[in-house]
Amino acid sequence: MDVVLATHADVESWLEVAGEVEPLFGPMPDFREVLTKNIHRGSALVARDETGRVTGGLLVSVTERSGVIGWLAVRSGHRRAGVGRVLVEAALRQFATLTEVRVDTFGREEPAGAPARRLYESVGFVLSEKLPTRLDGVHRDRWIHALRCQ
Repeated sequence: MDVVLATHADVESWLEVAGEVEPLFGPMPDFREVLTKNIHRGSALVARDETGRVTGGLLVSVTERSGVIGWLAVRSGHRRAGVGRVLVEAALRQFATLTEVRVDTFGREEPAGAPARRLYESVGFVLSEKLPTRLDGVHRDRWIHALRCQ
């Protein structure tokens, strides 16, 4: 399975994936615009099946010397097949010249976030800090992956 930069042809298929995770992530009213901007900037990575349909997507950004994974989701029919891992590993390669990558994901209090926590931990992320509970009561944690010595 290859991970490549997303194109504008991926938008509709990617929005299907976003719709699947909206019950977990919460409403994403401006996601089409966010996705389009990331595609234009070259900061949207995508995995596709043999028909070209998006199986998973990941949005990345860089702030100073750190990379950030801002959004990751995998289509329900492709979960537990390594799609998320391949996307995260591709992002880590993209960030190879930085010192660290961070991701904020659901805290241990959120059972539905367990697969994401296991994924990040399995590729070398470590729990860095508990973030303040969101207004909607969702607990979040920050995970850090150290890429090289500072």
